[in-house]
Amino acid sequence: MDLVETLHSKLLFAPIKGNHLSPKDEGIQFEEIFIKTSDGENLHSYFFPASEKTDKILIYFHGNAQNLSAWYPAAVRIQKHISINALIFDYRGYGKSSGIPSREGVIVDAVSVYEYLLERGFKPENISLYGRSLGGAVAIELASIKKIKSLSVISTFTSLRDMGKCHYPMLPLGLIKNNLFNSIEKIKNISVPILISHGSNDEVVPLNQAYELFAAANESKKLIILKGAGHNDVSEYFNDEYFKFLKDIFA
Repeated sequence: MDLVETLHSKLLFAPIKGNHLSPKDEGIQFEEIFIKTSDGENLHSYFFPASEKTDKILIYFHGNAQNLSAWYPAAVRIQKHISINALIFDYRGYGKSSGIPSREGVIVDAVSVYEYLLERGFKPENISLYGRSLGGAVAIELASIKKIKSLSVISTFTSLRDMGKCHYPMLPLGLIKNNLFNSIEKIKNISVPILISHGSNDEVVPLNQAYELFAAANESKKLIILKGAGHNDVSEYFNDEYFKFLKDIFA
């Protein structure tokens, strides 16, 4: 990895090791799993069974910071509105997962989690993806190469180069060689229902990127702008309309 790639990875990933909160502390029914990746890493994961028997499942892809001890409540909250199984995992290098995070590595992680669910008996047409911020880009990458039921992304960027231009205009991030996380192009290869959501006051990922992603996506698709929401507090603005559309594509 050259200097530009190394710098880019350090800006992109902000992993926190260890876990400070567990579903066990809250009496939530769950299964703790370590999923083996195709290149030998172990991904710390939580599986939450649905409140009612169903063959549907969502994979939750979290953002670039913290770890699943901070993110799992978001997956559980979705289950309060939709009867669906849920699996959330930490990318390599996050929490109790082994390895060092990289753009190529987190895609391997995503594919390995998907393959794990197939081995567990879930069918591709019953697997939905939910990605927040960076997790949305990872979910789009996976959805562009694997069969799934549906996709929901929130606060997600069009491409890393676009984000670099917004936040680090003086750095040579445009020299990055490969096409990973070029969501504006990858989303064109996805033909399942898509829900794109974004906070109107997002201070990290500009709102116009949500409109651009939506324009590039195929039908059927839905765009929800959460008025007043920023980047990190966007979940506080989820409303009945949001969960209705989420249920429509997941259930």
